[in-house]
Amino acid sequence: MFVEDNQNRENAFEKKDLINILSPGRVNIIGEHTDYNLGLSINSAINKYIFIAGYKNETDHVKVFSRYLNDSNDFALRDIKFDKKTHWVNYIKGVLKEYIQQGFKISGFNIIIDSNLPVGAGVSSSASLEVGVAKFIEELFNLKIDKIDTVKLCNSAENNFVGVNCGLMDQFSVTFGKESHVIYLNFKDLSYEYIPFDLEDNLILIINSKEERNLADTGYNKRREECNEAVRLISGIIKDKSIDSLSDVNLDLLYKLENKIPAKLYKRVKHVVTENNRVLLSKEYLLKGDIEKLGKVLFESHDSLRYDYEVSTEKLDYLVYEMKKIKGVYGARLMGAGFGGSIISIVKKIAIDNITNIIGEKFLKKFNISPDFVDCLFSDGTKRFKFNNI
Repeated sequence: MFVEDNQNRENAFEKKDLINILSPGRVNIIGEHTDYNLGLSINSAINKYIFIAGYKNETDHVKVFSRYLNDSNDFALRDIKFDKKTHWVNYIKGVLKEYIQQGFKISGFNIIIDSNLPVGAGVSSSASLEVGVAKFIEELFNLKIDKIDTVKLCNSAENNFVGVNCGLMDQFSVTFGKESHVIYLNFKDLSYEYIPFDLEDNLILIINSKEERNLADTGYNKRREECNEAVRLISGIIKDKSIDSLSDVNLDLLYKLENKIPAKLYKRVKHVVTENNRVLLSKEYLLKGDIEKLGKVLFESHDSLRYDYEVSTEKLDYLVYEMKKIKGVYGARLMGAGFGGSIISIVKKIAIDNITNIIGEKFLKKFNISPDFVDCLFSDGTKRFKFNNI
């Protein structure tokens, strides 16, 4: 290690001209599992962050310390290998490997990482780390890269090195976030627009079930395989080669496909097609400022994720349906890949104490574990940042 203990390690950083990076998490308001199906979503970066600071160390080694995890790692740039024992470091390694493979000259550096972003809770801590490290590398080595190319590079790192077959949404949200706005994003051509969403007397409330999951080890990749298989079958059935994603399927075609493809695959298609329609409705409600109708769409999205896409869990269902009973809750649904993690909800500020007390007490009584509550606002995307200490 580059210093003997944590205190000395942090003292070493006080003596350097640091590159400081602030990288947010993200919430997906609506449009779940649509990104890799080339559909639609409405998402945003949030004001919970991963903090990165570092400097060149004049060697060919990268030396990393996570204050948040109280863990460190040292690896050579010439020998970047996946390591199951230090899974969080693989996100850093994957990003570095992408830059090196693309021909950029990268030398060794030391970085320290801290965070107030929940890990494994569906708020894209992995994408935040990837994009944060990418921004750090670009600033440290003065690399001139378009933001969309950074998004694709980080996504490739997670797909090819970490082994999670995710779409582009997480990295896009973290990169392109804008304060007091959400992003309406079309994954087919990566066109997007910012929609003003001043929460005013409301908040985004994330509730972490603490049901942890590692996407590389869950059914996430299986869902993507099922969607690809459905596209192949549908294209053959209707003899139309222009169907290259489930987002090319409309409602009329969806209903014609029932009983023509396996029931499980039909359910997957149904979720994607109806979820894209829910995104369009949500955009309309946002532009009208109708949060009540937006909230109802969130509840509908959860039902689809539970029954058609089958990525919910008992704990997530319990949280959503208990939230539905409480005054001051507009809407809620599971957020992220599912299989555990968190729900997202839109709530009235004035009701938040009552909500957290009720849900916290009921959840503890039923599952013998207390959920975590994170209230947040919309934030700018990953950026270089000046702060006095880390």
